[in-house]
Formats: sequence, C-alpha cells, structure tokens
Amino acid sequence: MPEPWTILSRSDNFESEEELREVFGPDAVISRVGQFNLIHLDSPSPEEVTRRVAEFDPNDLFEDDCPLCQMLRDQGGNVVYDDSF
Repeated sequence: MPEPWTILSRSDNFESEEELREVFGPDAVISRVGQFNLIHLDSPSPEEVTRRVAEFDPNDLFEDDCPLCQMLRDQGGNVVYDDSF
C-alpha cells in the first residue's frame, strides 16, 4: 500500500507559513522538522500530528543509493499527508 504522503521539492527559499497556506489552504496543519515542512491535509488529531513529527526521519524516507533521493533529503521540502490513498 502506498504511503499516505507525497514529497514536494522546494527552492532554496524557506516558505513562510503564510506562503504555505496560500498553496495548501487555510485548513492545512503545518509542522516543521528541520528542512522539511510536514503539511497535514487530512485533518489529523493533535496526537497524530505529534506522532508524525516524532517519527519523521528523512534518512528512513530516502534511499541511500539514489542520487535524486540524496538531493531531496539534503534540500528538504514539503511532505504532504492527505487522505487520497
């Protein structure tokens, strides 16, 4: 089963919460973990957001032998959780 998130790369500029809300909507729950923004579009409970943040590890998310994955891990970006799966 696919993971319930998507990775969207970003530029070198760190988006503000206002910019992220313009893209993802006013109801998005936004968490920041290092260079990553976790964007929760699936209306998670506060406990679920806390769990996702605590368990988020880019080293587990990206393959070590993949140059594109290494670039994304180093660059950071937006990880979007939604209920489309």
